[in-house]
Amino acid sequence: MKLAAVAVVAVLGSTMAAQAQSMVAPVVTSGMYQPSYSAWDGFYVGAQGSLIGMKSHEIAPGILVGEQLLGDIGGSAGVFAGYRYQLNDWLVLGLDAEVNNVATQFEFNGATNYGALKWDAAVRATLGYPVAPNVLAYGTVGYSWGRFDFTPSRGVDTAFTAGGFQLGLGVDMMVTQNLMARLNATWTHYGVNNVPGGGTSEPSNQVVRAGLAWKF
Repeated sequence: MKLAAVAVVAVLGSTMAAQAQSMVAPVVTSGMYQPSYSAWDGFYVGAQGSLIGMKSHEIAPGILVGEQLLGDIGGSAGVFAGYRYQLNDWLVLGLDAEVNNVATQFEFNGATNYGALKWDAAVRATLGYPVAPNVLAYGTVGYSWGRFDFTPSRGVDTAFTAGGFQLGLGVDMMVTQNLMARLNATWTHYGVNNVPGGGTSEPSNQVVRAGLAWKF
């Protein structure tokens, strides 16, 4: 009986010793705990095309009767650039800027050219949520400047620059590791502006953009 007990103890002891010898501390390498959500970090620069829906409340004594609402649908082409930083797997912060050459033409009295938006530029803060590893949905808030020229209807130089707040929504997709496709829309209100030569102008627009960018 004693011999059996001694044999059991010996077997258990050798088994535990073997297990203790096989337990090795884990080896930590520099890349083990790198996050998997860094796809959006970094700078990007690209080109875009836009469809613009313009409208403006115009008061122009001697040209318009009372206040009139003028509108136009045009387009633009421009460049954009920005930087993003991904805080975690559900929040991406960023800054975005753009400059565009715009083709619009307000018309009144049938087909008389009243004026146009010539160019615009904007800076925006972005707040994004990755809906997929390579797809980012985001909202934007920013400020935009536009160059308006009503010289065709006034007969004298009445170009002026107006600025206003801008809100938007968009989605970006990483097509490859460095190529990013973009689709977004914004609404901008440029405020009430005094026009050189008399009257006021209160323009606003809705813009849909599509573009491609290279991410560094």
